[in-house]
Amino acid sequence: MRSPLVRLMRTASRSRKRSGLRIFWPAGSALIELAPHQTEAIDRIGILLDRFRGAILADEVGLGKSFVAAAIAASFGGEIEVIVPASLVTQWRGTLENFGADAEVITHDSLIGDRFVPQPARNRLLIVDEAHGFRNTATQRYDALARRSIGAQLVLVTATPICNSPDDLLSLVALIVDDNALRYAGVASIEDAFRTRDAAAIRNIIAELVIRRDRDVLPEDLRFGSIERRVIRHPVASIPEIDQLRFPLIGGHCEILHRLLWRRLESSEAALLESIRRQTRFYERALECLRSGRTLSKRDYRRAFGDEEDRNALQDVLFWDVFAPDVARIDAEEIREEIRRLDRIRDAAAAAPRTKRDLLANLIAAEPMLIFTSAVATAHDLASTLRAGVITSRGAQPLDALDAFRRGRIHILVCTDLASEGLNLQRAGVVVHYDIPWNPVKLDQRNGRAWRIGQTRPSVQAIYFIPETRRTRIIETVAAKNRARRRLLDPSPDAPRHGPSLFALPPHLPRDAPAVALIRKLRAARLGCPPHIARRYRAGIERLFAEMSREYIDDRRLRELMALLRAEERGPV
Repeated sequence: MRSPLVRLMRTASRSRKRSGLRIFWPAGSALIELAPHQTEAIDRIGILLDRFRGAILADEVGLGKSFVAAAIAASFGGEIEVIVPASLVTQWRGTLENFGADAEVITHDSLIGDRFVPQPARNRLLIVDEAHGFRNTATQRYDALARRSIGAQLVLVTATPICNSPDDLLSLVALIVDDNALRYAGVASIEDAFRTRDAAAIRNIIAELVIRRDRDVLPEDLRFGSIERRVIRHPVASIPEIDQLRFPLIGGHCEILHRLLWRRLESSEAALLESIRRQTRFYERALECLRSGRTLSKRDYRRAFGDEEDRNALQDVLFWDVFAPDVARIDAEEIREEIRRLDRIRDAAAAAPRTKRDLLANLIAAEPMLIFTSAVATAHDLASTLRAGVITSRGAQPLDALDAFRRGRIHILVCTDLASEGLNLQRAGVVVHYDIPWNPVKLDQRNGRAWRIGQTRPSVQAIYFIPETRRTRIIETVAAKNRARRRLLDPSPDAPRHGPSLFALPPHLPRDAPAVALIRKLRAARLGCPPHIARRYRAGIERLFAEMSREYIDDRRLRELMALLRAEERGPV
């Protein structure tokens, strides 16, 4: 039997098809107009939720995915949680209110501290915006979402389901369907298809589970012009002392650490100076530890290197769980010599001409401008020079910088990639990529703040600052990632979709599956093994299986598990 949500969606879809135009979504006393491509997405998501209890909405940036998700929330007759980045909480609350949707909005990071216990009797829908933030299965964040999704319907919303490799998409797919879900479509194992990089099978998976359209689906009155791209090549100061750093307390990783420091310099001299200052402080603290005979702990490390948005590039590589110096092995003079090398780099960076910043200053025109950078120090340096608003993880200046830009009180807004996701900033006519991120999808996200539905200019200008040197090979890296992403996400428009088949492939249960370990545990405990355990499930249940196979289990826990499995098996088995 179809769920009320699916029936409502299909009624809306039939109305749209009869009229050939748009439908209007009731929200209190107002009506919200949805374009045909949005109602088609609602209809398709309804089918996927009915069949699998999960769906991925991956339309390109700027096509109104949040309206689709809000309409789904407004139609749902149970508990709704909308999980979003912290920077989008206010915007999402307003969108849900406009659609009359009663939903709790929680942040990505808050999932980690919430000890959620799944209850099979509850009718729940989770909507996750910017879902690519959960592409790493090894993180606490992913584990928390997987467990929270047990027994719930799940809609993942992201314009960038593949950021660095196809495994990003596999992580998302594992949240919404089990590994055997597409046997009817000829895919015996979704995991094996990605592991072997079977392009044909992966395209099949995308065709079945992912809703992905580009701007060509927009009706004429919603199209938002073109994007004009311009490249500015800038020199990078020559500071050979960077390659002379030895990182005495780290051991190994020297080549990648040199490369990452050059990346900081490519961003700005201010960014490099910030990293040099932090490293110097760290080594000074290490000398203090050697003199006092104590260890340098994780807290000392964080206090020295700080917590900034670009820490994943440099600081995570430098980090080890607990640094315990061996006085007999570590030479204090070697550390002092490293500090002297850092001092020489600091002096060279401070004296270097700010050519790149001057090139940007010469671009300032009447059009409102968004400037994106990956480094917090670069953002504050630019904002100070250009007298612009700034938004980083350390806050905003002025405090209402985002609203001030939207209302026209300030005309230049400098942002780190904290502001590159989800925000509607169509007032901007120019988007500047002051440095190029390792992750190419961030370029699309940055452009999409201005180049989206509601943009009235015939074109938006995107300006890319590219270093003249190839020392970090950032352009080659980004190009290679883009090629891999597009090969999968831009398949033939005629890619087949399959319905249930009598000739479906048999279930696939590898020996290392969590279910196998749990079956062994049940047999060792002399408990009966229900047949429903011997199969693959979505990521949440798979993790629960793995956990239970390592813990004490009795009849009560087995009954609780079977109740959760029944909630998960509302799709096809």
